[in-house]
Amino acid sequence: MHERKPLWTIMEALNWTTDYFKQHGIATPRLDAEVLLAHVLGVERIALYTHFDQPLSLEERGRYRAVIKRRVEGEPVSYIRNRKEFWSRALFVDPRVLIPRPETETVVEVVKARLAEAPRAGTPAVADVGCGSGAIALALSSFINGRFFLVDVDMGALAVAKQNCETYAADGPYFLVRGDLLSAFRPAPLFDLVVSNPPYVPREDLDALPEGIKKFEPVRALDGGEKGLEIVRALVARVSEYLKQGGLFATEIAPDQAEAVTELARETGDFEDIQVTQDLAGHPRVVSAWRK
Repeated sequence: MHERKPLWTIMEALNWTTDYFKQHGIATPRLDAEVLLAHVLGVERIALYTHFDQPLSLEERGRYRAVIKRRVEGEPVSYIRNRKEFWSRALFVDPRVLIPRPETETVVEVVKARLAEAPRAGTPAVADVGCGSGAIALALSSFINGRFFLVDVDMGALAVAKQNCETYAADGPYFLVRGDLLSAFRPAPLFDLVVSNPPYVPREDLDALPEGIKKFEPVRALDGGEKGLEIVRALVARVSEYLKQGGLFATEIAPDQAEAVTELARETGDFEDIQVTQDLAGHPRVVSAWRK
């Protein structure tokens, strides 16, 4: 009679997976092991340590093994979980949209600070151009009581944004708009605030991106054309046509684009108090300005 093999405990599974991830060059092996096991078990990460000696069932081991395989093949943890935290909100994400990055929260912080400088009466109209998952608009809705227009050229991205908007719909009315930049709207002063995280990776640098990004994230949301400025340039050139007088524009940029984007905004002659704000890592990350 064969002796039945003992089931692994949570801690044994974590330790084995951490070592396995290290062997495969995963940058954050312990964190990924914890997050994925918590996902499989449907618990918070702290529960892994308060129940460290709890054995895993064969079914749980099988599901954990499956997500380990996906991670080793390069799939981002956020896509495996279909979840990414942004501005204290758990957003649904999948390969139809970029995974929101912490540095993008700088856009939200800039808007919050600049609006505090010049409060506006009424219900502001906000456009999130190239909205992806809707991360920026939904973060803004936590402190702006306005009408939100989430714009993207890709229907898949809008479907993801719709799902996230439905989760947080209580924070304000939203409208999903398919369009290239602001072309879906007539050129008129419609918005009090326009924000964007446009594609800004230089096309010539796309091949140098990490394999996990190239293989799983949508390249169209990264490709900024020559020098990464094609889409940013098109947006800056016309955004003032859609902004009300005294309206605010804020866009994320690559760190080495601050001077170029600032100059693009200055050349329009439509903006004042153009500012560049650094992210938490000290890199120039956001250009913002008021419409004259």
